[in-house]
Amino acid sequence: MRLPTLFKQQGNKSYSYTPRYYDERKERLEKLKEKHSKKSDREYFEGYRRKSFREDWKANRRVKSNNNSRVRFVVILILLLMFAYVALKNINLDTLF
Repeated sequence: MRLPTLFKQQGNKSYSYTPRYYDERKERLEKLKEKHSKKSDREYFEGYRRKSFREDWKANRRVKSNNNSRVRFVVILILLLMFAYVALKNINLDTLF
């Protein structure tokens, strides 16, 4: 068990290492291979998972219900405006007062 001290202990010394030889073509090829291998595996497995099908179905269902409610709202609003227009046109305001 250590006793607390007032002085800070030195940590590990670090240095920046720069390689002496760098093959840009080799690095680029490795990155491309890694990128394309991950991409092809991901597309194949994500497309056939049951969970992703379920999530897509739920998302499509939400979008359809939102669109249906908007259409319903617009139709009701148009009908109410038409009813108000006909009602106000047929009411004779002189007889009311």
